[in-house]
Amino acid sequence: MALNMPSLRHADFRNYTLGRLAGNTGSSIQIWAVAWQVYEVTGGSSLHVGLLGLVRMVPLLLFSLIGGLAADHWDRKTLMVWTRVVMSLLTLVLWWVTFGDDASLATIYTIVALMSVARAFDGPARAAIMVNLVPEEDLPNALSVNGIAWRLSDVIGPVITGFMIAGLGLEATYMFSAMLNATLIIVLLAMGPISQAAPVSAVTSVREGFTQIGDGFRFMMRAPIVRNTMILDFWATFFSTADALFPAFAGPVLKIGPTGYGILAASTGVGAMLAALFLAVRPTVDKQGALVIGMVGVYGMATVCFGVSTSLPLAMFFLACTGAADMVSTVMRQTIRTLATPDEMRGRMAGVSVLFQVGGPQLGDVEAGVMAKAFGDRASVVIGGVASMVVAGLYAANSKLKGYRHEDHRTQDA
Repeated sequence: MALNMPSLRHADFRNYTLGRLAGNTGSSIQIWAVAWQVYEVTGGSSLHVGLLGLVRMVPLLLFSLIGGLAADHWDRKTLMVWTRVVMSLLTLVLWWVTFGDDASLATIYTIVALMSVARAFDGPARAAIMVNLVPEEDLPNALSVNGIAWRLSDVIGPVITGFMIAGLGLEATYMFSAMLNATLIIVLLAMGPISQAAPVSAVTSVREGFTQIGDGFRFMMRAPIVRNTMILDFWATFFSTADALFPAFAGPVLKIGPTGYGILAASTGVGAMLAALFLAVRPTVDKQGALVIGMVGVYGMATVCFGVSTSLPLAMFFLACTGAADMVSTVMRQTIRTLATPDEMRGRMAGVSVLFQVGGPQLGDVEAGVMAKAFGDRASVVIGGVASMVVAGLYAANSKLKGYRHEDHRTQDA
């Protein structure tokens, strides 16, 4: 299989991918453990679990653009090392307050918010560094392989979370999460220097910093295809994200407990990982725009089916379908955006992208929690899935994105 994955010929990319698999697994464990803990602390409130999305989103809104600027002006590998150090320490704080039985809702929310500040700097550096690890012709394959590692962590992480909560408790779960994050730090430190484009100009004042951040938005406005991929992603995930409702589905809806919770949460990752593997071993897709829109429609349809599922196997299958559709869409969108952006601006564009790519799911958790409070958990999922299908239909009817082809990036003025 490696023969069909040209990106794996590059040692830095191989090492980075393995390290990121460990680090992302640690992050996944921490995220799902926090959701379960909030559900327990609040006596089974999907609304409070959904509000975790708002707690994560506010720091991202405040700091992602600054993080993108930092990724263009500072060494991206070093930036990732420091953000991962902070994230590991905050996970240890979660372990400490849980161990001491001091994990109030306010304390958990505060730690999660601080974690999002670190992620606001980690995300742009992580997205921008990909093109510095492989040649441009291997980038689509690298993004697919990276998607496999990312989604494999989404499979392993929730399963470990469920079994560890059931068998060892939340304290051990948080400790293991911090250890996995430390693994990525070690891998990054062991890697040699990574070349990246020098910044166009140094930031000498706050005004200059805001000007350069604004360049990211101005670039997005000049690149309608890139802009449409971001906006489409935001609305699709805003409506269809149902992660905040998994504790409720594992509890009163399907009655499958913490172990079933982990398996349920891992199902999305299984589908996404299989889709990423498929994309990695096949030639680059040409009609990327139409595929992005089509996958959003599939994503919404599978979400509706998950919402009405009455058993764990059915719920797992339809969640796997959502994961597969989301992964195909994600790889296509990342390829379009990355190839359309000059390297000296990729950090800032990644910062802008984070507002859409992360903002959609995080605010979607809030939307899901509010809708669940008003109409019930199942109705919240179904309504969101239908709305996502409507978004896909509107883009298929009115957007130029549907006609975008992979080769277009060579001729378009991005």
